This record gives sequence, structure tokens and C-alpha cells, in this order.
Amino acid sequence: MYKLWIFLHLFGVVVWVGGMFFVLHCLRPALADLQPALRPPLMVGVLQRFFRYVIASIVLIWVSGAGLAARLGAHTMQSGVLTMIILALIMTAVFGWIRMSQFPRVRLALAVSDLPGAAALLDKLRRLVLLNMVLGLLAIAAVTLWR
Repeated sequence: MYKLWIFLHLFGVVVWVGGMFFVLHCLRPALADLQPALRPPLMVGVLQRFFRYVIASIVLIWVSGAGLAARLGAHTMQSGVLTMIILALIMTAVFGWIRMSQFPRVRLALAVSDLPGAAALLDKLRRLVLLNMVLGLLAIAAVTLWR
């Protein structure tokens, strides 16, 4: 069961952190080739789909993490694992803020055809996603490099 928990945990991390990397470093720069009026609707459509996978990944990460913690026992967790858990809590909160507070504002701006407003809000989201990606990479480093 331990190997299954590890696989599920890593799969969730790959989807979430890898997805953030893709959005920030591949998709967003490629949008520059589109007319400005097309960028926010495309990004909102992509993020709506991606956020569904992020929610599933977060659930998978926390459930598998609980399974791994139950196997290891809290008293035997190394400092890198505890750091990873703290960073994961922060990342989950940041994503909750993005999804429940900021993203609806982007969708509303788009619904009323406020493209400059939607673009500005998407830039705020970009910074929050960048923060979460860095936190995710730090969590990976903490659990793999710091023991």
C-alpha cells in the first residue's frame, strides 16, 4: 500500500505543480501571438478546466499524504516532511483564495466585456500561481533534499 500512496501523491503533485509550470512558462507566453481580445477568454477557459484537475489533485495529495503519514507516524517524520506539509497547507490556502475569490472576479470582468479589467486580474492570478509554483518546488526540495 505504501508504494500506491507514493504513486498517488506524486501523480497529484505532477498534475498541480507541472500544470502551473505549463500555464506560466508555455501557455501564457504563447498567448502573446493572439490578438489581445482573445487572450482573457482563452485563459479563463483553460483555467476553468485546469482548476478542476487541481481540486482533484489537492484531494489526492492530502488523502495520500494522510495515508503516508499514518504509515510513518507523526513522531518519526523528518523536518523536510514537516516543511512539505506546512508548504502544502499554504499552497492549498493560496489556491482556495485564487479559486474562490480571485477567479470569479476575472470571470465577471469577462462576462461584462471588461477585457482590460480581466487582463489585469489575470495578471494578479499569474503572480499568485507563480507563488504557488515556487512553494511547490520548495516543498519538493524539502522532502527530497532536506532530511
